[in-house]
Amino acid sequence: MLSQNKKRVAYLSALTLLFSYAELLLPRFLPFFRLGLGNVAILLSFSLDPLNFILLTIIKAVASCLMSGTLFSPFFLISFVQSVVSGLFMYGIVKLFRGRLISVYGISILGSACSAVIQILLSSLYLGEGTNALLGPMILFSLFSGIITAWLSQILHIPEQVPELINQNGMETIAENEKKQKIKTICMILAILIASVFIIIIKNIYVLLFALVLSFAAQILSKRKIRILPHISIWLFVIVSTLIMPQGKILFSFLGWNITNGALLIGIKKALKLSALSALSQSLAGVRPAGNGILSLSLSYFGGLCKILNSSEGNLIKRTRTALSAQTIYE
Repeated sequence: MLSQNKKRVAYLSALTLLFSYAELLLPRFLPFFRLGLGNVAILLSFSLDPLNFILLTIIKAVASCLMSGTLFSPFFLISFVQSVVSGLFMYGIVKLFRGRLISVYGISILGSACSAVIQILLSSLYLGEGTNALLGPMILFSLFSGIITAWLSQILHIPEQVPELINQNGMETIAENEKKQKIKTICMILAILIASVFIIIIKNIYVLLFALVLSFAAQILSKRKIRILPHISIWLFVIVSTLIMPQGKILFSFLGWNITNGALLIGIKKALKLSALSALSQSLAGVRPAGNGILSLSLSYFGGLCKILNSSEGNLIKRTRTALSAQTIYE
């Protein structure tokens, strides 16, 4: 039996997923940047004790990557570190100043900036120092996203009492499904881990291309829709980052920028690996952990909240308020 504190952490974790899901419903004017609306729930959770707050940031990172299908891709490390560090950074500011001197807007902006810096630093470990050139635009965008996130945290309110979660399936059916799901999940994780290691060590560009095709096939077999835009974003980000640092023979110049064969080849290989790992990881997006653990509970809350959000009427903010006001949530 989970304690009331753990249930609250699970519910708050579900809210981070709900806000991230709501962000996907908004038109994206800048396809390569995200507002990070999941942090709205973080800004509403500073009353938690330190250990439960850390647990919230960890569950937020793991659950969001599981839902998006990036849990076994390199993006998980970036998401995990920036979620925990930026969350603790904001939590530390709140406790240090005790709500004085710095408003929620300042805290949100600083948290967004911290997240952007961590994302660029970790990306540079794989892509090279060329990614540092993107730090300026990322910081500028974090100013905008921080303001939006803080504003939403002011107009949206979460219930003091954690809503009751009701499972509409019979207990015997649940037990049988959990056993089958556990075996399936273990097999899928092992297969994806082996395939991921194989992709990472490949150096031949043609073999990498073949691995990407197989990863897309695995994604289709898992009934996951292939979304081209995220892969285009990966390719643009990776190739531009590597081309900033010239290597080898100059192929041509573009606006005074020398495009070299060595940097281009490295960029293509890295982009192929990231795309293949991302597509492969999508195969696990539909998997849900069995049992009554906090991660499983978070995803159950999220599923119920999404049903309320999608079935409600009005604009997105009104529908979100309806979901937040629910006293009973059905899985």
